[in-house]
Order: sequence, then structure tokens, then C-alpha cells
Amino acid sequence: MTKKKIDSILMKKATGYFVEEKVEEFDRENEVTKRKVSKKYIPPDTTAIKAVIERSAENPLAGYTDEQLEQLKHRLLTELEKINSQSKEAKNAGRKTKRKD
Repeated sequence: MTKKKIDSILMKKATGYFVEEKVEEFDRENEVTKRKVSKKYIPPDTTAIKAVIERSAENPLAGYTDEQLEQLKHRLLTELEKINSQSKEAKNAGRKTKRKD
């Protein structure tokens, strides 16, 4: 199923819709003796409403290509490694300056 199709189904369920119900009665020879067609309203579903809101919330990464996401991932991991190494250096430097009395 495509994203567009899923969004369409979710929106339909979130806003409510009508369905046509058909009821048929048969006789002993399996011939239709009575047919009743009615429209039934399916009210909005709160879970679907929540899903629509969550899916439509602005996702800052939605417009990125896979390549751009990989570059961003690499950059962030590099920055984290740098921060971790600076933190370790600061801890080690703090240990060296402590005095034992």
C-alpha cells in the first residue's frame, strides 16, 4: 500500500463516511423475495484522528534523501565522538590536578 493510499484511508476514517448496506431475503428456491438498501453513517474514529494529526505534524527530516540522511548521521556521530573524547580528557585532567592530603 502506498503512503497516499494509507493517508486517504486514514482521512476517510477520521472524518466519518457513509456505507451502503444491502439486506436480501430469499425464498426456498433461493430467489430474492425482498431487498432492502440503506445508508449507514460511520462516525469519525478517534484513533484515526490521532494518527492523522501525528502523520501530518511537521517532520523536519521528511524532505531529506537517503544520502542526505546518511551524511547527517555521519556528521552527528562525529560530533558525538568529539564531545565524548573532550569529556574524557576533562575527567582525566581533573584527576591529575586532585591532591591527596
